[in-house]
Amino acid sequence: MKGTVLKGTLIFSLILMLTSTLFFVIGEREGVAVVSGVMLSSIFVSSSAWIFDAFRNVENKLFIKVFFFSTVVRFLLVLILFGILVGVTKINEIYFTVSFIISYLCQSVTEMIFINKILQKE
Repeated sequence: MKGTVLKGTLIFSLILMLTSTLFFVIGEREGVAVVSGVMLSSIFVSSSAWIFDAFRNVENKLFIKVFFFSTVVRFLLVLILFGILVGVTKINEIYFTVSFIISYLCQSVTEMIFINKILQKE
């Protein structure tokens, strides 16, 4: 059962990533922007799933500390990467931002479903 959330999240991220490549039909800049947004949100959500899987069997107080500390660190890293991608590269900002937000919401909901299933079994 160990690694279930991470495995499910990675599979969903891969499906979302493959689907996002369809935006290359619209144009190269748009395709790169959408794939970059999906990839950035995938990194954030997958790291959250990894933290959950790695620390879910520890004491509750420690888990909460680790999970919330990692959330802050991951949020800052994603914010920095988001700023770098929008500020330095020539990607389409609208496609990138919208794909990041939509992908993040979809993946977070999927992650919560996986976590809920595991907690119901335990």
